Amino acid sequence: MLSFAFGVIPVSKKNKKKGFKEELEERLISLIASLFGGILRGSRRERLLIKFVEHECEKIDRLMELYMRYSNRVKAETERLNDIELDDLEMDEEEKYNRKLDSGLYTLQLIAVILGHLWTSEHPQMRARIELLLKQNKLSRKDVKDVLQEYHGNVGDLEGPEEKERAQSKIQKFISAF
Repeated sequence: MLSFAFGVIPVSKKNKKKGFKEELEERLISLIASLFGGILRGSRRERLLIKFVEHECEKIDRLMELYMRYSNRVKAETERLNDIELDDLEMDEEEKYNRKLDSGLYTLQLIAVILGHLWTSEHPQMRARIELLLKQNKLSRKDVKDVLQEYHGNVGDLEGPEEKERAQSKIQKFISAF
């Protein structure tokens, strides 16, 4: 299972339609975030974490590429929404948030959650690689914290208040660690 999922992450750029590639990336990000959420300790978690160190941390490199792409898309949408607001078109906060979700905010948040799992593993090579890639992209851990903070404030309660509280607690752990 892990070999398949991680083998698909560096999807070939040729012969793939853009929509298919993006949908596949989003599903894989969701799958990996779910794996981290469901495998909390033990040898399975170690195997999952090791995947991110293999081949000179290429999975972390790819994850940060995706982080940058989705971050740029969300920033562009936020700026567009701010321009619309200046043109006197009233838009409530929920509608703005939904439009940001449509532009890739949820995927960006899941990537930040995966980075949170990697960071809280306290693996020095992973932390060093994340720090390096953030710096190379003129970002800091605060940028990831901000994405996690927005996610924390908007975690739904479809599974009930206990599940919402559990999810918020886990996200708060990532925010504190960064």
